[in-house]
Amino acid sequence: MADVVELIPVSERDEAVFQAWESGKSVRAVAREFGLPVAEVERILDRCLPAFDPVHNLFAFKREIERLENLASEFYTIAKRDKDAEAAHLCARLNERIAAMRGWTAVHIKLDPMAAQMAERPKNYEKIREAILRLARPERFQSPLAANGNGDGAAPPALPDEGLPD
Repeated sequence: MADVVELIPVSERDEAVFQAWESGKSVRAVAREFGLPVAEVERILDRCLPAFDPVHNLFAFKREIERLENLASEFYTIAKRDKDAEAAHLCARLNERIAAMRGWTAVHIKLDPMAAQMAERPKNYEKIREAILRLARPERFQSPLAANGNGDGAAPPALPDEGLPD
């Protein structure tokens, strides 16, 4: 594999067109600005942008991983120095993304504290069922989280559903 990539020389006009497009203008706006057909602007952009081939794709992939690692390093430093929880969370997310990009998928653990907190909450179905049981059988209903009234703190036995929908 060759380490040298042949570059196509571009004119100053091509560079100006590319800079205008890179600044955020649409292809049509650039074409109007330079008095060129849209197809010519697209050809100029194609000449200025790197080719899609395995060598360039691998280079872009490596560059992106390097950027993410540098960013993770910065946020790790901030998290350690300032004891910043948000910076630590972002660092963990960046590390998770880097691991995914490198193909390290043996551990399928999401580092999302919000998802972990939501998993601990009772489901809506459980809340609705508890409310129905409280209304249908107030004399027999006791919350599964409450003590059974004997003073021993043990949870009460489960109530039979007796025809109530799940």
